[in-house]
Amino acid sequence: MAKCPICNSRKGKRKCLIADALICSLCCGKTRTEAACSDCVFYRKPKRKYNEVPAYSVSEMDGNMELESYGNSIEGALCAYDIENGGKLNDSDAIRIIELLIDKYHFKDQQMDREHQIIVNGVNYVDKSIREDLKDVGNEEIVKVLGVIRFVARRRTKIGREYMTVIHQYVGQRVAPGIRILQQ
Repeated sequence: MAKCPICNSRKGKRKCLIADALICSLCCGKTRTEAACSDCVFYRKPKRKYNEVPAYSVSEMDGNMELESYGNSIEGALCAYDIENGGKLNDSDAIRIIELLIDKYHFKDQQMDREHQIIVNGVNYVDKSIREDLKDVGNEEIVKVLGVIRFVARRRTKIGREYMTVIHQYVGQRVAPGIRILQQ
């Protein structure tokens, strides 16, 4: 096998669309760009670092009635969506819905990549609630609330519905703007 034409030190094993030759995996990773390599089988979109997104701390949220109402609106919408789907929403689904909302409000993504339909519908459902309940709230605050909700959900979950159970019990289902009901 021929050496990589970029570094000239390792064997080239990957067909590169840019170099039009076989290159090594290290050079493939270093030279990869979304614009040039999105059609390549080796290209993976970079993962978002949601832990670095601005977020309120749990202590900042605690006792702040205004911030708590923002969080309750979002979590209440998650509860309502879960109930509409027969209680099938797992914590991982809820977390992914929150992450996609962070993508929209923080990273300014206009569309979602390939996602399961239950996730896409959940994003649209919760986003509709955000637009109705939090229409006077700035994007920065919404992002910070979404960030703390994601943090709490990830901390609370183990493998199933632990987070969903807690928000059903303590937040309740959103039935209209500003109105939630708790399960019996």
